[in-house]
Amino acid sequence: MTSRTYSWINPILEVKETGKYGKGVFTKDDLKKGNVLIVMGGYICNTEQENNLGRFATEYNMDISEEWSFCPTKEEDINLMPQHFVNHSCEPNTGFKDTTFMIAIKDIKKGEEIVYDYAFVMWSANDSKYHLEMKCLCGTPSCREKITENDWKIKSIQNKYGEYFQPFLRRRFKT
Repeated sequence: MTSRTYSWINPILEVKETGKYGKGVFTKDDLKKGNVLIVMGGYICNTEQENNLGRFATEYNMDISEEWSFCPTKEEDINLMPQHFVNHSCEPNTGFKDTTFMIAIKDIKKGEEIVYDYAFVMWSANDSKYHLEMKCLCGTPSCREKITENDWKIKSIQNKYGEYFQPFLRRRFKT
C-alpha cells in the first residue's frame, strides 16, 4: 500500500443511520453554499493495488485521478474515512472543490442528508478488474434509476454540475 492520509469531517456533521440504506452524513445545523464539509483522506491506492484488494476496494474507493484513489484496505478503514458515508443523489447538495475538499454546492438546512452525485467521482480505469453499477435509490424527480462508472460522461450532468466534479474528470469532459 501507499501512504495514508487522514480524513476530517466538519464538526456540525454526523454519521448516522438513514433508515433507508445504511449510514449517511447529516448536518446538525444550517450550512451555507461553499462550506467545507469533508477533507477526504485514506490509503492512496493505484488500480493494481485496488485489483489486489478485490471487489470491496472498488465499492468503496473514491477516485482522485485516472489511476489513484482514496481506498479502504479493510472494512475497519471505512469508519476513518467519513466520505464513504456520503450517499448518492441525482439532485446533490455537495460536490468537490478540488481533489480532497467536499463542499456544499447550495445552502443545506439543519437535519438534511449530505449527498453528492456519484458521477462527480466514479471512473473506470481500463485495467480495473472490477466495475461498479448499482440501482439508484435517491427517489428524486430527476433520478437516473441506475448509477454507472460512465455517468460522468452525461452532458446534462456536466452542464449543470461540471464545476463540482473531481478535477481529473473535469479535464476529460472539457476536451
